Amino acid sequence: MSERGTYIVVEGIDGTGKTMLATRLVPPLLARGHSVSSFREPTDKFLRDQFQRLIKIDPLSAAFCFTIDRAMLRPEIERALDLGDVVVQDRSFYSTLAYQYPGLSGDAYRELERIERELAIEPDLVLYLDAPVDLAMKRVEGSGERTAFDDEPYLSRVKRRFEQMFQPPKWVRINATGNPDRTQEQAMNALMAAGL
Repeated sequence: MSERGTYIVVEGIDGTGKTMLATRLVPPLLARGHSVSSFREPTDKFLRDQFQRLIKIDPLSAAFCFTIDRAMLRPEIERALDLGDVVVQDRSFYSTLAYQYPGLSGDAYRELERIERELAIEPDLVLYLDAPVDLAMKRVEGSGERTAFDDEPYLSRVKRRFEQMFQPPKWVRINATGNPDRTQEQAMNALMAAGL
């Protein structure tokens, strides 16, 4: 039986380069001799579409679309970790908690957090991509992939929630204001410091 793998998630507000970094981490990890599996949340198109439909009507129900998606993905992640893979994932339950925080009552948020923490796999390492909201917004607008969450006041509240969740040493802050090469260099330094 292989030694259990390492579960790494890439987090941060939209426009910080999470998807690009998660993709770019795979080749150097493979080059270092690791077996790697990569995932990106959400995975199910139907649930993603339902989330978009519900978000303005019932934010808690919308959040549960991602929770269900996460529950469906969990066996694949567990399987990869059991095989000894390094699992690199773009977003996790932390994104759900950060992005839903501004739109939910205190009681609804606490219930969502309880369910997420019971259902989700806790990562071994969180690479938190940090950039000012105004810079992130410029990048989002330039990409043409703006979502319902991508306005400056909302993203500012999401960023504050991420900062409240930030817990070193498991969370590592990556300065995402520079180019993708610089972001990747910092991330790889963090992975090597963690023994990868």
